[in-house]
Amino acid sequence: MKLNKDSQTLDQIAPLVEYSFLKTNDLRQDTNFLSRYDHSMDFGEYKDGKLASYIMVNEFESRIFAKKVKMGGVGYVASYPENRGQGDINRLMNEIILELYKQNYAISNLAPFSESFYRRYGYENAIYEKMYELNPTYLRFFKPVKEGKIVRGKWKDSDLKEAVIKLYQDKLNQNNQRNTVDREDWWWDRLDTYYPGRFICVYFDKNNQPAGYMFYRIRDREFRVEELYYKTPQAAKALLSIIASHSSSDLKYYVKMPESSLLGEFFPEQEGLKVQILPYVMTRIINVEQVLEALHLINTGKIKIEIADDEIVAENNGTWEIDQINKETKVRKTEKDPDYSGSITNWTKVLLGHLTLKQAVRLGFIKEHHLVDNDFIKGEVSFYDYF
Repeated sequence: MKLNKDSQTLDQIAPLVEYSFLKTNDLRQDTNFLSRYDHSMDFGEYKDGKLASYIMVNEFESRIFAKKVKMGGVGYVASYPENRGQGDINRLMNEIILELYKQNYAISNLAPFSESFYRRYGYENAIYEKMYELNPTYLRFFKPVKEGKIVRGKWKDSDLKEAVIKLYQDKLNQNNQRNTVDREDWWWDRLDTYYPGRFICVYFDKNNQPAGYMFYRIRDREFRVEELYYKTPQAAKALLSIIASHSSSDLKYYVKMPESSLLGEFFPEQEGLKVQILPYVMTRIINVEQVLEALHLINTGKIKIEIADDEIVAENNGTWEIDQINKETKVRKTEKDPDYSGSITNWTKVLLGHLTLKQAVRLGFIKEHHLVDNDFIKGEVSFYDYF
């Protein structure tokens, strides 16, 4: 059931989340928890008057190319141990997905504790990250910048904050993102408090315009870059020079980047770079029509795709005709035979994940009935959010 937003309900939510996630502080006094709670819908089940299971759904907007769509971020999935295995979470997940559809959400994202568990509800891996582990000796190639400047500080520094948000929004406004959160002020501020000891570096070019930024922390002998974005090669090299200025054999260096990142190309020696592609977030298509309307085809023309197995949102099932006309996407349901068919999860790999339609066919995820000389344009996921 959808829970009320009142102090009595929060008094039951807080201890359940504290127990389930081994929190030692009172979440009713926790700024990070409350910031999410204040921007969420809450679902739970009671047993004998006591809240036994709980799920938080944060209300975000995300970008799918030029469109802003509503995205439900699922988190804090919790049950007391004596109540696990009773079907509460199953009922709540079904209820949440139907509620999101009712409220005109296009997608839902979550960071899974088990991919197979959430696949039952139509979620699929859609966002991957590229993790670089840098050999300290390789940092010697990056020298302090001679053109432009780097300014280091904290999120409270208004000039740096303004520069970071400008770079972020400019990137989103290129309209090439396929599943990226459009961060609001409250979320930006929470990112700072959630990651204590975080520093910001912004590179300003010779015209004093921001061209790149980096969030990083140094903890437990690890130098971790948690977000790095650059508009120009000079900005990338400048930010790498800051990492190099901390070079030490006593530290391990990690840089988290988008899956499509080519950061490693800046290293003259690459053999010692360790690079991993890791699943980061699963996505559930809540409203197929909204998602298809936001996408673009490579070529002008029509393509028909079939979804037949959405057991929660029946409206998603059927054959959808996508027609690309003068860069505008028209979508409608049709009784015509499909060109391609697949499950809601496998279509997520194509529509919002990193697989092309042709790759999905070759891998057996999508069935091809009629070969169509077309495919969906693959956007980018340039920034990552955990909830």
